[in-house]
Amino acid sequence: MTAGTASFYNRYWSERDRERARARSRARAEVGLKLLGGGGRGSLLEVGCGPGWALERFQEAGFQARGLDVSPRAVEEARARGLEAAVADLEKEDLPGSHDLIAALEVLEHLSDPLAALGRLVKALKPGGAILASLPNEFSLPRRLAILIGKPGFGGHDDPHLRHFDPAAARRLFDAAGLEVVACAWDGLCPPRWGRLKSLTDPLAQWWPGLLALSGVYLLRPHEIQGKKN
Repeated sequence: MTAGTASFYNRYWSERDRERARARSRARAEVGLKLLGGGGRGSLLEVGCGPGWALERFQEAGFQARGLDVSPRAVEEARARGLEAAVADLEKEDLPGSHDLIAALEVLEHLSDPLAALGRLVKALKPGGAILASLPNEFSLPRRLAILIGKPGFGGHDDPHLRHFDPAAARRLFDAAGLEVVACAWDGLCPPRWGRLKSLTDPLAQWWPGLLALSGVYLLRPHEIQGKKN
């Protein structure tokens, strides 16, 4: 990990809208838990855990949860709330231990080589283990309208997203990494704070995710593991 990377993500977390980021993180964790059947047990490693909002939800669901993040400030905050977390750079380091589930929620788009990072995640799985990943849909309806009027909202020297995905690009990435999408669900355009309206509009995202989903949550297994299971 370089000092520049740590500094960039220390600033990234300090500038986030805390309540919105926390709500989104926990909502993505909730979607992931539903893909897993509602609960969890065994060891879970969350890479890119940030201040630990999703990690906390995984721990509440029954996992023995541990987090990693490149930002020392975010890791310090997670630890202050009683979570187990450590500083690590997924782009440069192999992951510690062997885990039943590895979560990477809104992480891969921040990496220069997400394919290599997925390889590191696979290496750190126990036999029969799975990966829970989420990726933003950079070309949802609001983003397309912004592009149309000349305000795309991504790109530039300060954009933390180094790779830009839509649902098709996400599946190409997983396929290249030797991962099969066992299940997936879509986070719709409405934020969690919109409550009932979000519950009414989220089904539209399942129908047309390329346009009406802000992000996708994917349950993944290595092809060889999935093949043995079947």
